[in-house]
Amino acid sequence: MTWTARVTALRGAHWLFDDNEYRRQFARLHGQDLDLPQNGDAYGHFLRIGQFDQLSGHGLFDPAVYRDMAPYGVACRIPRIGPFTAFLLHIKPPGAEPVTSPLFDPSWYLRRYPEAAKAVAAKRFESALHHYLANETPTDFDPSPRFSDARYLATHEDVARAVAAGEMRNGFAHYLSFGRLESRRFFPAADNAMPVLPLEIAARTDFPLQTREFDHVTLLPCRHDGSGPNGYSFGVLDGQGDPISAFAHPWCGMRRAAEPPATDPRTFIYGGLLMDHFGHVLRDSLASLWCMRQHPRMPVLWHWIDLPVPHAHWAGWLDALWVTLGLDQAEHIRITEPMRVARLILPESGLIAADLLHESQAAALAVHPAPPQTGRRLWLSRRLLPARFGRLEGEAELEAILAQRGWDVVHPETLPIPAQADLFAASAVVAGFMGSAFHAALLSATPRAKMILVKRPGLGTDFYRAVAEARGLEQHFITPQLNPYADATAWTTFEISDPPALADAISRGAV
Repeated sequence: MTWTARVTALRGAHWLFDDNEYRRQFARLHGQDLDLPQNGDAYGHFLRIGQFDQLSGHGLFDPAVYRDMAPYGVACRIPRIGPFTAFLLHIKPPGAEPVTSPLFDPSWYLRRYPEAAKAVAAKRFESALHHYLANETPTDFDPSPRFSDARYLATHEDVARAVAAGEMRNGFAHYLSFGRLESRRFFPAADNAMPVLPLEIAARTDFPLQTREFDHVTLLPCRHDGSGPNGYSFGVLDGQGDPISAFAHPWCGMRRAAEPPATDPRTFIYGGLLMDHFGHVLRDSLASLWCMRQHPRMPVLWHWIDLPVPHAHWAGWLDALWVTLGLDQAEHIRITEPMRVARLILPESGLIAADLLHESQAAALAVHPAPPQTGRRLWLSRRLLPARFGRLEGEAELEAILAQRGWDVVHPETLPIPAQADLFAASAVVAGFMGSAFHAALLSATPRAKMILVKRPGLGTDFYRAVAEARGLEQHFITPQLNPYADATAWTTFEISDPPALADAISRGAV
């Protein structure tokens, strides 16, 4: 059966599920074949049972990698609903690309193939991985900088013949199924005839962000009512009262109207979900800021969501951010009751890939003028944050060592928002454990600092890379030795195993 026939046969399943691959994994785990008459179809069995046994239905979905790279809110749900179900529910968060395997690099893929980025931005494909697995010219695309499909086929003539005959989709598909086990030689994509774009070129988008308009829209407030993927629901309904899929959000289910809405005859921009969380607001809520800049007098509608971990210790920060960005000059309405509007504008997300901000979005955020540079080396401390945000036992010892070496220890949440942006413009080096404080670099008109980020388990690096690339900053990551006090998530308390060694690594990175 050719690969096209196999895709047709699997159309009832999912593009990231291969019946034969799942049955092979099942047989390896249980020592016997999957009994289809007893267990039903392979995809249904995988969703019900197999994913909870850490089985996979595709060589590019590694449940352990997906769990480790998933955001905290998603990772918390995986034990209950399964890793692949979580992937299905959260494949389309605004601007995010789930990482499912070390063998496929979605951020690199979108930078290298602008046509793929355009197709994903235009919603013709769900993600970079979907484009790679479903595009019509499969040998034209490489999955990561480590694998060249063209060179693999040129080296292994039997594979090239199989691909030409339609027996395999491309060289990488052969490598996943057979080449790894056969120890076949492969080559990096960077040596291919088509060069990898430099970051400064790849980060320049060559397509305009678009908007869509919807007439006679009813909006229902966000509620924590136990429904939806994370226990929340809201509503964006058309003139017939049906949910509008374009407004779907991975955190919320969509419900229908239960009471007559108030009517406003104006046109609004839809902002999205607004929340009491600095990092998520800069990344997710304000992803439509580019559009608000183009229509500064148009009112904006927001769905407010009460996250389980709010910034209650930092009262007034959202109002201060609004002033910093100049958003206090326009009308912003939080939807607290059912509301019907004449027209609603839905902008595309300014975060066009997990680690790639559109240039117009980056420019819209960069509003705070830079102060003179001081040459300071700063450590952004987390010690004053509430325990629910995740403690780092041993950070006090680490900070004492850095202070002896001339570093200034700063608690960013105690500073006004403009002063936080100043840290990245005035300082020579800014270091700290990964956290939302680093996103403040987006607000500076001309940040200059080298950024050194110490990794925390449960947090992905994609958006931190987006910040650095959007603002032209040098950035380095350090992987420390941490001992968790519980299952490792973004909010777990960890013990720093060797504070002096970590201080040495940070100091070396600052040179």
